[in-house]
Amino acid sequence: CRSLLCFMLPLLSANTNIRTKRRKKMKIAKALLFLGVVGTTAAFSLSMNGSNQNKAGIDRRGFVGASVAGVAAASTFKANPAFADEDPYADFVTTESGMKYKITKEGDGAVPVAGQQVKTQYTGWLDGFDSIKKFDSSRDRGRPFSFKVGAGQVIRGWDEAFLSMKVGERRQIVLPPRLAYGDRGAGGIIPGGATLYFDVELLNIQ
Repeated sequence: CRSLLCFMLPLLSANTNIRTKRRKKMKIAKALLFLGVVGTTAAFSLSMNGSNQNKAGIDRRGFVGASVAGVAAASTFKANPAFADEDPYADFVTTESGMKYKITKEGDGAVPVAGQQVKTQYTGWLDGFDSIKKFDSSRDRGRPFSFKVGAGQVIRGWDEAFLSMKVGERRQIVLPPRLAYGDRGAGGIIPGGATLYFDVELLNIQ
């Protein structure tokens, strides 16, 4: 056969064989990829739910043998410490109301009762202790602040804190909005919904 079609037939057949081999390789690669993904997911699930292994009826060793690549990938998974959810106030005491506090200086005097006048020193911040957002400080003014404790003259968190402090005691307290100025804020300085941070000290009971 001397026609161009006859000449092209072997080439077409060869190309067809090449394409067939490529398709087979692609299918094999996709199957391996699928097994790797499934293996990784299942292995991670096993590591997170080891106590439920018997309930699931999964033979871990058999599974590892069936998907070595997936299990190997899962075994190298480690939590990134940069994303760890660490509580900066883990050493604070949390009350039923949600106030957090830490005693930084022990007191040795009496504890006030509701209705008594107390003299205090304090510093208040937004966004954490010693942040650049200090909004008030009796220490900076050089003048202690006095009020009648437990009489609603101050924010709720202050009444709660000072009613459990001894004279001479100093604390750091963290007040959620409901114990501070709530959603309304205050004076154009404290925004609504703000958590407040105070360093407070009970100087004496008057």
